[in-house]
Amino acid sequence: MVHLSVLYKTTRLQRMLMPLSAHSSIVACSADASTLLTQRHRPHSQLNQCNSHGPLVLAAPTHFSYTTTTTSLLHTNATRFKSTTSTSNVDSMESIDKFREREEQREREYEEKKSSEEAQTEYEAKAAKINAIRAQILEAALPHVPTLGWTRDAIAKGAEEAGFPSVVHGMFPDGGYALVAYFYGKCNDEVVRRLQEETQNGKLAVGDPLDFLVRAVRTRLEMVLPYKAQWSQALALIALPKNAANSLAQVLTLVDDICYYAGDRSVDFGWYTRRIGLATIMKMTELFMLQDSSADHADTWEFLRNRMDEAVQIQSILSETEGMTHSFTRSFNSAFITARNILGVDYRRR
Repeated sequence: MVHLSVLYKTTRLQRMLMPLSAHSSIVACSADASTLLTQRHRPHSQLNQCNSHGPLVLAAPTHFSYTTTTTSLLHTNATRFKSTTSTSNVDSMESIDKFREREEQREREYEEKKSSEEAQTEYEAKAAKINAIRAQILEAALPHVPTLGWTRDAIAKGAEEAGFPSVVHGMFPDGGYALVAYFYGKCNDEVVRRLQEETQNGKLAVGDPLDFLVRAVRTRLEMVLPYKAQWSQALALIALPKNAANSLAQVLTLVDDICYYAGDRSVDFGWYTRRIGLATIMKMTELFMLQDSSADHADTWEFLRNRMDEAVQIQSILSETEGMTHSFTRSFNSAFITARNILGVDYRRR
């Protein structure tokens, strides 16, 4: 009986120990597997050491070192990427700001230019309107010159007839000279228009240049005849120092046009002498005409023809004479060019 009791207890003890043995086997297998996995990540030297000295389990520390290194590298790369991205974003923002600033500057410049052009256009339109009104008033004032002379009174009368109040004569600070200058310019334009028609704007050659010059000057002086009695007053206004520059510019411009359409396209010294000579002859004939009482001013036109013949002869003598030194020529040219620039005469406008 005693033996059966011991046997029974032994059997129960074995049954109780069997689960613990199975659990230990599982734990041992897990440990072996962990060791194998750890050895796969060890350096080759450590594996050799383990093989030579027996199982050395350092799985946990080795795995921790590898994970830490990997994490550190990832953190470093992430930091570099973040830094590069941040720098790129800053550069991109700076580029955008510069582009925006440049475009805003261009827009401001465009608006300023547009405003300036609009202001200039508006000013020119206003000036053209004022000039048109002035021309209308002065044109209406010319018929009153024979009775009122080249005065403000004639301008005021012309303003009234043009439908403007007489006080607008204040638009003409030069007084009666404004009327003289308008008339002079109007006559010059008419002469040039006729010369252009006769020569087809300078394309046709002139058969007799001397006759062409005489006819051109005569045509211009005949325009003064309706105001012959008052022309001395006009000459007095022209001679005033404040009006002399503009008056001389009008004369030089006219003689240049006449010489041009007569076929004078030279650029030598004669270019100056011919124009000054023609201007001198025209003014001399103009003064002679004011004192001429012959029928149809026949003496005036004969005087003009004689002075033109003399000018041609003098021109021929000067061109053939060697006594005219180069220094005189240079001095004359310089003086003439200086006077032309001061007067604002553009002889190359065609």
